[in-house]
Amino acid sequence: MKKALGLMLAATVITNSLFAAPKKKTERLAFGTGSTGGNFYLIGGGLATILNNKLDGKYIFTAEETGGGTANLSMIENGDLDVGIAMTSSLSEGLNGTAKWTNGKAMKNVRALVPLYPSFMTMYVLEGNAIHTLSDVNGKIVGLGSKGASMDGVLRTAFEKMGLKPASIFNDGHGATATAVSQGQVDIAVLFSYPPFAAITQLEATKKLRFIGLTDKEQKYLSENYPFYSPAVLPKGSYQGVTSDIPTISEWNMLVGSAKLSDDTAYTIAKTLFENNPELLVLHKSLAYCAPEYEKNFNIPLHPGVIKYLKEKGITIPKHLIP
Repeated sequence: MKKALGLMLAATVITNSLFAAPKKKTERLAFGTGSTGGNFYLIGGGLATILNNKLDGKYIFTAEETGGGTANLSMIENGDLDVGIAMTSSLSEGLNGTAKWTNGKAMKNVRALVPLYPSFMTMYVLEGNAIHTLSDVNGKIVGLGSKGASMDGVLRTAFEKMGLKPASIFNDGHGATATAVSQGQVDIAVLFSYPPFAAITQLEATKKLRFIGLTDKEQKYLSENYPFYSPAVLPKGSYQGVTSDIPTISEWNMLVGSAKLSDDTAYTIAKTLFENNPELLVLHKSLAYCAPEYEKNFNIPLHPGVIKYLKEKGITIPKHLIP
């Protein structure tokens, strides 16, 4: 009797296992961020964590330290990353294959996912420095961030066309550039960031800084000749030395992904980030801009999965963003 009962139970277990719904396979996705200590590294790691927590095992996003936006785009294009963060200047260069990092080949495999936040062109010098306007950089040492990054390439060309002739360009990370400013090795530092940027606030703890704005002519030239730039102001109070609004330009930081992502995956990423904005704000206040209405600031085609989400929300999609 016990033997028969055991056989019946075993048969039931086998039968149930045969007809049980198959467990969905977890999809693993590599998330490109930036170098340690930078905003891309901080925000990318945080977004990956939020996605993992909200999607409960359907996906596992692994945040990977990279060389930043251009590295992320190259790796997505080549299939070595699934998603990553990049600025609109890098996206423009990649789409057109115009920068050295593209090796003359236009991106074909990168699609727009989610807008993250704008960055403001920020130029600062030590108080007492002779530079008061951008035209004063002639004969001075200018810090333009990492060599080969989009800002470095774009502004080198822009400065030349604007008739500006620095004595030399200093290329290193923004933290190292801030240190070089403090030691008098660099006369003026330039970066695009959402304030407050840690390297600047740390420098202001020991040094008094002055922030340099653009003239109307300079602002107009840069925004008209480089369409990924827009006229903007660095708001009063962004830093101790910003005692009034400073005219400048801005560009956007974007989350992008491989065109090979399934529509369902791209849709899920967009929906999850857009609909959990309070948690994004805990990560970084700049992510208040991570909202569907800012998709219009992309300059590369949207992923079809994102288009599906936007249509459900009744958002009009500009024609140039439809692949």
